[in-house]
Amino acid sequence: MERAFENTARSLGQLTRFVNNIFGIDDENIIKFCRYEYGTEWKWAYHTWQRERKFPNTLNRDNAI
Repeated sequence: MERAFENTARSLGQLTRFVNNIFGIDDENIIKFCRYEYGTEWKWAYHTWQRERKFPNTLNRDNAI
């Protein structure tokens, strides 16, 4: 069981490094992504990212406000 957790932790670390490589350390690339992906609602998506560290689901937008 301990070995499985080590593998999971290592995989999560690799995924985190991969995402950081895509978006970079600064928020400029995240803002660009939000503008492209969410259009006029990019600020809502960016604030959700800052607050929850995940991108929002546009289907649940009314519930998130």
